[in-house]
Amino acid sequence: MSPSIDSKQEKAEIMLLYHSDGGLDLIAGAVLLNLGLDVLNGTSATSLFTWIPILLISSLKNRFTLPRLGFKALKTNEKIARSWTIQTAVGLAIGLLILSTLILANPFGLHDTLGVIGQGDVRNLILAVVGGLMFAASAWIIPLKRFYIYGAIMAASALINYFFLPVYLPIFLTAAVMVVIGIRLTMQFSKDYPDPEENKKEVSKDPKK
Repeated sequence: MSPSIDSKQEKAEIMLLYHSDGGLDLIAGAVLLNLGLDVLNGTSATSLFTWIPILLISSLKNRFTLPRLGFKALKTNEKIARSWTIQTAVGLAIGLLILSTLILANPFGLHDTLGVIGQGDVRNLILAVVGGLMFAASAWIIPLKRFYIYGAIMAASALINYFFLPVYLPIFLTAAVMVVIGIRLTMQFSKDYPDPEENKKEVSKDPKK
């Protein structure tokens, strides 16, 4: 039986620990980067390559994060930890589906309807509102405060771009920030939580340890 999580605050702290590896930032950033390429190339739907990073979440958590943290630190067991991973992947997939549909597919002639608002690219307005709200929802649900920053960057850059620049630029900007922060978090996580298998190898090589 796994240790119990006694309070909402404790659960929030565990989620912060679970996502302190930077993996979600890296993968979500890669998804955004690919979405930006879809927009740049003028496709009507997200390419298969755009969805591929989402499939890496399970591998990253199971092979990199969980062995380093251990289930005891997360106060859970393998089954529940896997459910967290699945929920993360599903949430990211839903977010990509919503955002890509609104930006690329122009459902119900939405782009034409909103086109009466000024002379800019209305997809920037959609990106600012929908993208910003999606990041804010993620920051509140998980919770990860840095996702508020991502949402603010996306919303602000998309609104600034409205009259001047194409919609893929704020997508690339947000993706770049996420990837950079994700890399920094991953490097710090590796220092804070060394690979237990590497430690075992070092001990076996030096019997004095």
